[in-house]
Amino acid sequence: LAIAAACQGKPAVVKEETKPTTQAAPLLFDLTSLQREANGKFGYSAKTTLQIAQSLYERHKALTYPRTDSRALPEDYIDTVKASMEMLAASHLKHLAPHAKTALQKAYVKPNKRIFNNAKVSDHFAIVPTNQEPVGLSEAEQKIYDLVTRRFLSVFFPSAQYAVTTRISTVEQHAFKTEGKVLIEAGWLAIYGKEAANELDDKEKDDGAKSQTLVAVAAGERPVAAPVETKGLRTRPPARYSEATLLGAMEGAGKWIEDDELREAMQEKGLGTPATRAAIIEGLLQEKYMLREGREMIPTAKAFQLMTLLRGLEVVELSKPALTGEWEFKLAQIEQGKLSRESFMQEIAAM
Repeated sequence: LAIAAACQGKPAVVKEETKPTTQAAPLLFDLTSLQREANGKFGYSAKTTLQIAQSLYERHKALTYPRTDSRALPEDYIDTVKASMEMLAASHLKHLAPHAKTALQKAYVKPNKRIFNNAKVSDHFAIVPTNQEPVGLSEAEQKIYDLVTRRFLSVFFPSAQYAVTTRISTVEQHAFKTEGKVLIEAGWLAIYGKEAANELDDKEKDDGAKSQTLVAVAAGERPVAAPVETKGLRTRPPARYSEATLLGAMEGAGKWIEDDELREAMQEKGLGTPATRAAIIEGLLQEKYMLREGREMIPTAKAFQLMTLLRGLEVVELSKPALTGEWEFKLAQIEQGKLSRESFMQEIAAM
């Protein structure tokens, strides 16, 4: 309050620094990131997204195999990508065809370790459109196809370029920081139109960034701090999980493990696999351990009873991601010949 009173109606000395910054397009989709995006955008459950992607793969032959945990393509896939681009450029998909034409004309499809990388491909590669133009899609199928295809196109486009201005306004020895961001070159954002720019702004709000449009201040000008107010805020508990954030937590469950070796063992695994995470969530809903209210996942009394029971029986390991990490670590040791299968199974039997 004292600072607000001291600054009220006083002139400010303004210093600014502007720096260029870039933002690359997000990586291609694996199943989990596609499920998260579809849940956040359309409210689709993980199970629904998997069913739609499976239909686009099996029935329409329009997408590649969806049950994947890779977000890269094989290094020998460049010609196939060009064929898919050519199909899109010649297709009836008016909102996507011009961008595919641009990518072909400007030769955007070329070797790039961020996209084409054998080391980052496991059993299956990222989900991308095939060179088969889809016909007769349902509304939901069209939405998922568009989601995948826009991401596929955008990953080849140049980064978006911004100018970020940091302004320090000093009033009566009190310094206040404001940041402003201006889009200079749209790059891959052109594929999404204004929609993506708005999404990025929303994401920044979520991340606590306070980027805004700054009113220009001429050199030597001393603007007056006219309205000065204090705001009393309170901390808020973390938001409940939505299916999108729960999928993210399952994928990155290793982050909660303190032991470095176990965390390393779980780094590529998480809880479940891309193919089973939707079924795990549906199983918890079916068994009434969770309820789906709107987009929120809410634990039930039954879930709390289970946790109390596990603590009472002293088998609390079953509720910790560390158990999965430990098993992954030991399976890797068996693979390397450092541990026998028999002793691993004995430990499990004993537990």
